[in-house]
Amino acid sequence: MASQHIVFSFAGQGFPPVEAARDLYRVSSTFRQAITDVQETINGLSHDGSIPGQAHVPLTDYFEEDEIRPPYAASFDRPLSATQHSLPPSATLVIVSAQYALGKLLQSWGVSPQSVMAYSLGEIAAGTFTGSYTLPAMVKLLARREGLLEDRSLFPNKGGLALVFTDGDSIKQVLAKEGLLGTVDIAGFSSPVATCVAGDAAQLDIVLKKLSDTDLSFKRVKLDIGMHSGHVQALADHVRSSPNIFPEKDSKDCKVLPGIDHWSSLGIQLPTGSPLNANHYATVLRRPLRYRDCVPKIFEKHMSEQPEQDLVFVDMGMGPGQLYKLIMAALEHTAEWQRGQVRAMASIDPVDAGDAKNTLGWAKAQLKDNLSKAHVLLQKSSTSPGMTDPHYAHKHNKKVAARA
Repeated sequence: MASQHIVFSFAGQGFPPVEAARDLYRVSSTFRQAITDVQETINGLSHDGSIPGQAHVPLTDYFEEDEIRPPYAASFDRPLSATQHSLPPSATLVIVSAQYALGKLLQSWGVSPQSVMAYSLGEIAAGTFTGSYTLPAMVKLLARREGLLEDRSLFPNKGGLALVFTDGDSIKQVLAKEGLLGTVDIAGFSSPVATCVAGDAAQLDIVLKKLSDTDLSFKRVKLDIGMHSGHVQALADHVRSSPNIFPEKDSKDCKVLPGIDHWSSLGIQLPTGSPLNANHYATVLRRPLRYRDCVPKIFEKHMSEQPEQDLVFVDMGMGPGQLYKLIMAALEHTAEWQRGQVRAMASIDPVDAGDAKNTLGWAKAQLKDNLSKAHVLLQKSSTSPGMTDPHYAHKHNKKVAARA
């Protein structure tokens, strides 16, 4: 029996991990091959008509570019389908592909999940590590998701989303007091001190203006669709009534498999055998995110079934550590956390890296350092997979980080 229970926690559409993914692509043959596999799958499915032709630079070319360009964020006024081939890939493709490749790299080092959990968009990446999705199924789901989010018949008005730094009950009380309850929805219970609100953009503007007169602080998220709110009701209804949106074969084959616990952003463990089909995704799109509920449930299940094992959450987002901070907030009061039996770690944080980002291989070095600090057990041969490729060091004229 493994002495550690590893949880891969997949991030949603918040922070595209361009810097970390770009560096890993250049120094890790395992990461690079995973990205190549995604791009070749896109090429094949585009060629046979399974998905629309890509309107962006291929992932493999994108991560080769000398200058960092943020991924393309499709907006209400500028959909992805209207882009030129010289523009970067979409943010959703970069986010999911990078987390998929990071997971493959960790597995090559002997770090495999016993559980996965996801924040919204992260559900698609999570399903590949439980065996529920093949790589083609993952790519098709992404393509169909992006296509639906561009369908203006489903979104006649612009939407929006904001993160309010308080608990769900407090925000409900404020909305009720201001007479705004029902104008926007609680779209996500991120942590005990952070709640998402979303809806029609004009209504959200009114809500945020009212909130600015209170003691509550908030942050507007750069999204034109009010995910997990009434703003996506027409989308959810369309998906639920059109199971052919997801290819018949994929709909039949994609289900929760035994072996790895699959925790959904709905705040529940998905039962073995439950289908990951159009109905499931309609529910995920419309209901509020309950990421914070998953964390204590995973903790309680683990301590009741495997109390002798350490429990380690790995934030797969490669951003400024947001998910692992949410996990900390949920568990740091427990005795198991305080004595070090339960831990959470950022995989890679470009903000923490500072000037180290000028050194080729900084992301891989930070990843290994974070794994070491979290006492994650690696295979003895884990220093060899994905070693820095001298070709990249020479080509990009950068100093190579010392090998871990």
